[in-house]
Amino acid sequence: MSLPVLDQPFGLAGERKALSILCLAFYTALYSLFSLLFYLAPPDQPEVRGWMPAFAALALTYGTAFFALSADWFWARWFAIGLGYSGLTVAMWGMVTQKAIDPVLLFYGVTHGLVALCLQGEKLASHFDGQESWRKWLRVDDQGAEKVRHTVTRAAASLPTLILIALAPKEGSQALLVLAGVGLFAVLRNRTAGVLLLLGTGLALPLTLLHGHVTPVMTSHSLLDTLLQPVALHQLGLVASAFLLSASLPFVRPIARFLSGRAA
Repeated sequence: MSLPVLDQPFGLAGERKALSILCLAFYTALYSLFSLLFYLAPPDQPEVRGWMPAFAALALTYGTAFFALSADWFWARWFAIGLGYSGLTVAMWGMVTQKAIDPVLLFYGVTHGLVALCLQGEKLASHFDGQESWRKWLRVDDQGAEKVRHTVTRAAASLPTLILIALAPKEGSQALLVLAGVGLFAVLRNRTAGVLLLLGTGLALPLTLLHGHVTPVMTSHSLLDTLLQPVALHQLGLVASAFLLSASLPFVRPIARFLSGRAA
């Protein structure tokens, strides 16, 4: 999920990485604050306090991307780009449904777009993806590394929406979040089971949306209104399902060849 023109070498790699880290740190702090505010809601508003786990999980997700990118972990760039795509999707969807350019959603989209854009390019790709240690550890060649990259990026793009759906009050689909998390971890270990778990989660998510019920929360914050309203959240859930299904595509042909060989 990258544009070919952005794969060309261009400079300021360290500065672009720092800007991405700054944006991720900002959203880590923001979601941590939201989770604290929901936790401190009055006891007579359990429907508001019920959103605390979801935003704490979002803070943990962005914090993981922030830490991994700072520590130069090989998968950090892919994971952070996926979060950037997720934020762009939420912002664009929110402004389309509102039929207006909302300043908060515009800021949300621009900052996430910066994360996805600043981490492109050959220099940062070689800095993260080009590490020989993880390739030897997972025993993958360039083609295999490319498959893992696409899968991790697309799965990460689904995570924020999946977290909100899974941990929303009365939604009751936490198992899907666990399956996606285990699947993503397994893909980073180059395990075929991870691809199958992501595929299964992508197929099951629309069915969960048909039967799930999200407790609506009315706020004065445009971003929260977009994220927490049941209709918008379920519509974004379909987009997250598409991300998860596309995450398994790079491995579909190799798995099919393996199965056909075993059958023969």
